[in-house]
Amino acid sequence: MTVLQTLKRRRSVPRFEPDGLLLTRELIEEMIAESCLVPSDFNLQPWRFIVVRDRERKEILYDCAYRQEKVRQASAVVIVCGDSKGDARAEEEVASSVRDGAMTREAADHLVASVCRSYQGNELARFTLAVREPAFAAMALMLLATERGIGSSPIGRFDDEVLRKAFAIPDRYFPVLLVALGLQALDMPVPARGNRLPPSVVVFHEGMGDAEP
Repeated sequence: MTVLQTLKRRRSVPRFEPDGLLLTRELIEEMIAESCLVPSDFNLQPWRFIVVRDRERKEILYDCAYRQEKVRQASAVVIVCGDSKGDARAEEEVASSVRDGAMTREAADHLVASVCRSYQGNELARFTLAVREPAFAAMALMLLATERGIGSSPIGRFDDEVLRKAFAIPDRYFPVLLVALGLQALDMPVPARGNRLPPSVVVFHEGMGDAEP
């Protein structure tokens, strides 16, 4: 299956078959590991994943997500989080490159300094770091699920404060998205894709001077 075929096949599943698919811990971790092949600025990898499969824990997540039934129905729900302090990994990341001979100490110091300039004291940059790249990983996870014949659905509506408390998420991490995984309800046809805006509306060349203010 090509990337384009996978994109065309992927749908946001509106309803899952309860207990319709067993997703093992090993399979979920394998897909998450593969999803982490997405781009990462300075290779900081500011993503963390909470896998929820236990029925009682899904009930708690169901309440956090404004009682969206698909949370209960899904075989597993992955809480995708971003690390707002991901830049702290910079020295650790370059140190391994220096040890492996892939980078000189001078280049490593330059890279760490670049990371510091980019993120230290810049809360907007930290927030963007914690959201952008984990969102890449979440999309990759849904495409990898599609490739394996597993249904998926992104869930962006949840109570951030309640979710943090229920799943012991420290302040440094931002819950970015929930990704529900499972078997699409057998009595439900594949949902039609909504119309997408044409390039004439969404594409600008060399600037957005003609965009609506």
